[in-house]
Amino acid sequence: MAASNHALNLTNLINGKIKSMTETLQPAAKSGKKFFISYQERWIPIILLLFTIFTYVPLIHTLGFYWDDWPMLWFDVTQGPQGFADAFTSDRPFLGYLYQLTGAVIGTEPLYWQMLTVVFRWLVSCAFWWMLKLLWPEHKETSFWAAVLLTVYSGFKQMPIAYVWGNALIMLFAYVLSYGMMLKAIAFAEKAYWKRYLAWTVPGVVCYTFCTISTEYYTGLDLIRIVMIWIFLDQIDSSRKLSIPKRIIKSLLHWVPYLLPLAVFMFWRVFIFQFPSYQPVLISQLQTEPFRAILGVLIRAIEDAYTATWGAWTEFFSFPKINDFATISGKLFWIFTAAGFLLSLLALHGLKSSSLQHPDSGPESKKRQSRWIVSLFVLGIAAVIFPGLPYWVTSLSPSLEFPKERWLSAYMFGSCMLIAGFITHIIRTRKQQIVFISLFIAMAIGGNVLNANSFRRDWQNQREFINQLYTRIPGFRAPMYLLTDFNSLSYETDNSLTGMVNLALASESTSLNLPLSVGFYDVRFKSSNEKLEAGEPIYQGFRSANFSGSASDVVAYFYSPPGCLRILDPQQHEDLPIFPDSFYEFIKFSNPSKILSSGNTLRFVQEKIFKQPIEENWCYYFELADLARQNEKWEEITALGDQAIPYFSAGDASEYIPFIEAYARLDQWEKVIPLIDLIHQKDQKLDGPLCPILQRLFSEYLPIDPSNRNNVATAINKIGCNAYTQ
Repeated sequence: MAASNHALNLTNLINGKIKSMTETLQPAAKSGKKFFISYQERWIPIILLLFTIFTYVPLIHTLGFYWDDWPMLWFDVTQGPQGFADAFTSDRPFLGYLYQLTGAVIGTEPLYWQMLTVVFRWLVSCAFWWMLKLLWPEHKETSFWAAVLLTVYSGFKQMPIAYVWGNALIMLFAYVLSYGMMLKAIAFAEKAYWKRYLAWTVPGVVCYTFCTISTEYYTGLDLIRIVMIWIFLDQIDSSRKLSIPKRIIKSLLHWVPYLLPLAVFMFWRVFIFQFPSYQPVLISQLQTEPFRAILGVLIRAIEDAYTATWGAWTEFFSFPKINDFATISGKLFWIFTAAGFLLSLLALHGLKSSSLQHPDSGPESKKRQSRWIVSLFVLGIAAVIFPGLPYWVTSLSPSLEFPKERWLSAYMFGSCMLIAGFITHIIRTRKQQIVFISLFIAMAIGGNVLNANSFRRDWQNQREFINQLYTRIPGFRAPMYLLTDFNSLSYETDNSLTGMVNLALASESTSLNLPLSVGFYDVRFKSSNEKLEAGEPIYQGFRSANFSGSASDVVAYFYSPPGCLRILDPQQHEDLPIFPDSFYEFIKFSNPSKILSSGNTLRFVQEKIFKQPIEENWCYYFELADLARQNEKWEEITALGDQAIPYFSAGDASEYIPFIEAYARLDQWEKVIPLIDLIHQKDQKLDGPLCPILQRLFSEYLPIDPSNRNNVATAINKIGCNAYTQ
């Protein structure tokens, strides 16, 4: 009840502020002062651009490459333009041509790719606004609200994956543009202006075909085209007077230019090219259990529609709490949410009513209003149901979690129409409608900034991972298979890391036989090491490239920040219980001798992608020391310890162990004593694993100085370990 009263008071307060602000600004405007508070319809694209910039640009300079960006970048750098054509041969052969073009223009600069996604996110919103304006010319304000909602829609979170979605948004722009062109063509056809009809139909079909043959993501979305045509014709008197069968025929005839390329594509995709990636699970289910399969599709359709609409819009919807301001992410969210709310109030309230062409009052107007709201909900519902078709066939469903939220890019149009229509229909006054729309917009803006901040952190983690990997593996004997079972990076798969690591450690290699590959144990070996035990070959596809190796080429690693990257050595780590249990299933296969002390002098990723030198922090010195430990260069380890230990703190206490071993071997036990105490203070769970290591070192490299010997024994005994027991 308190929350409801608070919301009501907030609404009344905002309405009062808007009224007083408007009254204040009007005299100021008359006195010659300029305020950007009132604008005509022609400025709507600029308003959409402002929302786009405000939502996606604040953290843009801190973002980089993620997920499938890295494989695409690898093909661009090592294979050139033709590499894209080969890369997409297996699943989307026509998409390679778009990547060739954008790759040649944009290059390898992350910021330019991020800018490309922002520009085309804006253009998609503009095309959507244009389409809705053509479809419902008497309801431009609601169409404008839907376009703003689309601009900030936070259900789709993969905007920062710029190499992939920069290209995908180009296709989506062409797709939405084809809707507007279709409506323009139909309008001219109704007036028998056939040349103009063709002038709009041809580019519309070209735009649609370009998108459809490049990706199947929006195949289901095209089924709303016939719904849109029906709605558009229903507003034309001559068409509305036709009988239902004739109207159906007329609608189908207008759909035919777009239906033909869709039919050709579907025939090619299903019967010729078939399903190279995702399999048509639904088809086999319909053959065996048709009733259960149909019921499952219906349930999934409802769940997916809910996820794309109410689920997406309420994900970040909350009232501020004191704890929210304790973190940088929380502060960012509420700062941009509050600012976005004010921006929305001003932008939505500022659209001049004279440019909106509201329908006149009267019985006929009310009838048209009723028809419009019904058509809006029909189209909106269709646009959150039909996009699921390609996903139902392959038994996939969108969600709000990575990476499945990418599929919501097809659902967001219907979602925005429904939210705008719902608020328009349920809430009475325009000011109240603007307040509620602004709340949804503001929360979505905050959610997008929060999402971008998550990608920012991942970019920092990627950079640190690559810096440590490069330092620890300055050279290697190919092939080398980097195997792990823990991924600390939020938006990267082992395929992503394969592209990243090859660019970092072997950027000079242009062979399609990859010198390096990264594999996740649970994904590639399904928690079974039978293939490794049997010494079977290891193959890993990378689109048109591939990796081929064997169990002897495995180098296991563990990376969990703030701890440093660990190359796992069976001799050192197989009996050291500091890693997740699954690692002990494959540590024994790790072969660190594949790593060389020199060889790779190119810092391509640091210089061309991250544009930052390797930071000489604790992990930098640890990786050098760990490499020296592999080659038993004890003097080098002690020198590195003398440089690093007084000035840096280890992220994980076990990282002091190589330095303890080196100091002990060189009879520098006085430096071992404080490290024993330091490990005990940082992580007492390490006392047990550390004990046998200290016992072995104390026995084999007994301190020469008797007093030193007693001090060391005392330090070892303090952690519950008997120094004189082997």
